[in-house]
Formats: sequence, C-alpha cells, structure tokens
Amino acid sequence: MARALAELRSWPALAVSDTRRGVAFAVRGTEILRLTGGDEVRVRLTAPAIDRLEPYLRDCDQVQACSDRAWVAVQVDAAPDLDLLLALTSVAIKEHVA
Repeated sequence: MARALAELRSWPALAVSDTRRGVAFAVRGTEILRLTGGDEVRVRLTAPAIDRLEPYLRDCDQVQACSDRAWVAVQVDAAPDLDLLLALTSVAIKEHVA
C-alpha cells in the first residue's frame, strides 16, 4: 500500500488529506479515493462510470461494489492490483473533471 500511496501523492490532479477515516485524495474538492486501512482502497467512480465498466468489473475479484453506488472497493494485494487501482483512479479523475 505504501507504493500506491507514494504513486498517488505524485499525481498533480490529486490533493491529499489525512482524515479520521484514513488518507483521502480529492480532485477539485471532491473526494475520489479513500485508503480505508489494510489493503483496501475505496474509489469514487460515479454510478455512470461503474455501469460502463460493469462487464469488466463483475469478473474482477479485486473489485467489490459498495453500498453507495458511486464507489467501489479495490483490494490491492500485488503489483497488478496497483495497476488496476491506478487505472480506476484515472477514470475517477476524468469523471470528476468533465
């Protein structure tokens, strides 16, 4: 998770903050990533983005739906999971700056 945190801190579009729930990243004032502890990261993709990606996400064991349909939980256990997290973060940024 340290590698993910270091990589995400270097992205100029993201503002980082330490909250009582953990480290969070925002774009244009909207929180889009939340490190929840352990190896899980919550990503705010938006419901329309999740609907578009659903055929790919449903077969991915590392991604789980959250109760708030705008968010997904990503389990980051290995290097390929980090690549997935970074790709989903890119989608989240694009969804919130459009």
